[in-house]
Amino acid sequence: MSAVGVPLGWLTRHQDLRLTVLAGRDGLDRDVVWAHSIELIDPAPWLNGGELVLTTGLRLVAAPDACEDYVARLAKAQVAALGFGVGLSHERVPEPLVEAAEGAGLPLLEVPLPTPFLAVTKAVMERLAQQQYEGLVQASRIQPRMTRAALHGGAQAVVRELAVSTRTAVALLDHEGRVRAAHPPGAGAAETARFAGLGGPERATASASCDQDGVTAVQQVRVGPRVHGRLVLVAERTLTPVDHLLLGHAASLVALEAEKPLRLRDEQNHVNGLFLRLLLDGTVPAAVAREHLAEAGFPVRDGIRVLSLRGGSPRQALEAVGTQYAERGLPVFGRVYEGCAAVLLPAGHAATAHTVVAGARAGLRGHLSAGLSAAHDLAEGPAALTEAMNAASVAQTRGGCDVVLFESLAGGLLAALPETRRVLATLAETQLTPLAAHDTAHGTDLLVSLRAFLEHNGGWEAASAALGVHRHTLRSRMERVRSVLGADLDSAHVRAELLLALSAWQKPDDRGHRG
Repeated sequence: MSAVGVPLGWLTRHQDLRLTVLAGRDGLDRDVVWAHSIELIDPAPWLNGGELVLTTGLRLVAAPDACEDYVARLAKAQVAALGFGVGLSHERVPEPLVEAAEGAGLPLLEVPLPTPFLAVTKAVMERLAQQQYEGLVQASRIQPRMTRAALHGGAQAVVRELAVSTRTAVALLDHEGRVRAAHPPGAGAAETARFAGLGGPERATASASCDQDGVTAVQQVRVGPRVHGRLVLVAERTLTPVDHLLLGHAASLVALEAEKPLRLRDEQNHVNGLFLRLLLDGTVPAAVAREHLAEAGFPVRDGIRVLSLRGGSPRQALEAVGTQYAERGLPVFGRVYEGCAAVLLPAGHAATAHTVVAGARAGLRGHLSAGLSAAHDLAEGPAALTEAMNAASVAQTRGGCDVVLFESLAGGLLAALPETRRVLATLAETQLTPLAAHDTAHGTDLLVSLRAFLEHNGGWEAASAALGVHRHTLRSRMERVRSVLGADLDSAHVRAELLLALSAWQKPDDRGHRG
């Protein structure tokens, strides 16, 4: 069905745009699906309908016939409205254009010179994005309710929740077309008739139609080859992507209820996985996440951690961890990320990670490398995921059986990861070899002095005390370092690069000299 659109009336009330309605006020309830700037005299071939067409009238002749022809082409293309920018090609909107738009019932907006078309397009795009986000949040709230309805009330409760949430009429028909559940009460007969008109139960998995009575969407209820019937949704309005998403979700729940209770747990885990993706992508606000997790029985008082598992099949790892969580009464919020299994863990259950991973390893009879993030607030999901995956990478490098805690990697993460370790080794070889050669040739101690100087943040007193030399001696050595490397040690970037190089320097030549 059609996409979410921005009400034209909302756009005209946008104070920053300062749009003026000149014609077609009765059409301000139209939805704008896009804003398109185009100066062609016949833009119709490049339009799909629903657009706000923006023009300065560069090629428009301000004559009645020309204006009527232009408006007729736009109306035939079913655009939502015409925005006319004044102050460039035309000081004001041509009166024949206003009259033609009014006659065709096409909303005509005057766009003042200080308002760029880009601002109008941006307002439409931002509102569309906001609507999509709101729909996603709405779906994330409704889906758990539908799942709980399935657990407590079966198919009838799912049908009712779907009908109430989408403000539509819903009927569940079996494979022979008989009504098994309906909401509102008495809606079944109408839905059966509409369904019969769509061709019966042998049609495709999902279908939709639109006529003078409204919109009908049909979703097959099946598990594998077994068809249990159809869910039919009837509305007096255009269905949104959220409506279709919820219809599909409801069909899945009814199908699982028709199969066996174990499938309901699988569906809940799937919903939880979708929510986890939103949480770890930073899409879900912390307040919404807290409410959702609390409703699912997931402790969030102390924040969250992310447990990442590498090795073998990540989906099998999720299943094994899910079994361990179920034994401990924890709901599973898990997903596969870049070949890793990522699972949410309450911040206060850090010790649980070790027993969960041990149990999962036993169940899989294989090796799993595990990393656990630090404790984070719900708004810091992306950071927690990155920490967990980095810690898992370190665990895989070490080849050990313990869960690597991200906190234990403070100050050594770059050197612990093989990818960055190779880069740092190359950097060290390039930057520090001249100093090592100078120390060997002259019996000096420039590498050790440079390390002390950098690790003490360039503090002469602290660095010279650590080396056991006078600060003037250290200053002299640093001047020689500058000379050998040709580097500006006063630059923070140069210091940072040299410190990283020193973290990977493994040569013995940087110690045991005096100079």
